[in-house]
Amino acid sequence: MTPYIIAIAGPSGAGKSVFCRLMQTKYANVSRLKLDDFFVDIDVVKKVQGFDRWDHPDSLKWDGLIQAARDLKENKPAIVPNYSRKIDRQIGEKCVFPAEIILLDGFMSLVNDGLRELIDLKIYFNLSEDSQIKRRKLRQPWVEKVYLEHIMIPASRQFLFPSMKHADYVINAELAPTGVAEACLGIIQAEINKKKKIRLQKTINIVTAYETHFTGV
Repeated sequence: MTPYIIAIAGPSGAGKSVFCRLMQTKYANVSRLKLDDFFVDIDVVKKVQGFDRWDHPDSLKWDGLIQAARDLKENKPAIVPNYSRKIDRQIGEKCVFPAEIILLDGFMSLVNDGLRELIDLKIYFNLSEDSQIKRRKLRQPWVEKVYLEHIMIPASRQFLFPSMKHADYVINAELAPTGVAEACLGIIQAEINKKKKIRLQKTINIVTAYETHFTGV
């Protein structure tokens, strides 16, 4: 088994984690690597205008994330941080086991060049700026408007939106969750079927070459 890594990227509130949990519930042999587990501790994250800059790439431990993705790609368990968003710091470690499908769940999953090289299928959940603000407020009512408008949205414009060009598919995350799930599941199933056909054809070609060599046909 060679694990198939699928990145689910896109802005906050786009429904990435909801979809990944649905995938794990609906299908067997699916593991999830969460980008959120690789945030730096709160006393390390940089500040802008008095706010912790969580929406910037330097708030993440990229080396650890890339190594974890590489281990899983090589069909090995990955030891990853156990990160608590309640206290914004690592509280230990945990193990992510390899599976046929590895979901890389995180808003900046397509930002880093080294990480992208390990990804087999790149999907971006696209969401308007107004919806990003509304959904973030629903999920985290305590987040100040200044942070959303002057830090989150500028970071989205600078890092997330440009990373969309690397996606194999872009999903309209303005749709209802069921619509997003249906669109994404259809894409994933089609790509996996395509991969299986290619693998089968390679096997047929090897067998044919073998038979030709020994029969002289």
